[in-house]
Amino acid sequence: MATPNAGIPYVPENTQDPAAGLNLALNVIDALIQVRVKTIGTAAPPGSPADGDRHIVGVGTGAWATHNNQLARYVAEGAFWQFYPPGAIASAFCEADG
Repeated sequence: MATPNAGIPYVPENTQDPAAGLNLALNVIDALIQVRVKTIGTAAPPGSPADGDRHIVGVGTGAWATHNNQLARYVAEGAFWQFYPPGAIASAFCEADG
């Protein structure tokens, strides 16, 4: 398995290694490097996001409430959104409008 955006390989499950938290760090790196977002300014999350989908939240509602202007990244394993504050990334390319 690898991270959905950058293809960084995960440490295999059940590996006896003191760096077991490495996969969590890889997810953060995957979220914040070479950022391509699906949309900017959307209020609510899409109905069927894919693993690794990233959006910049507008005035958030639903699962995005209280996350205004943050980078949202979907994690399929567990079906949840990760959020990163404004300033965590220097720039992003928006696929919706180029």
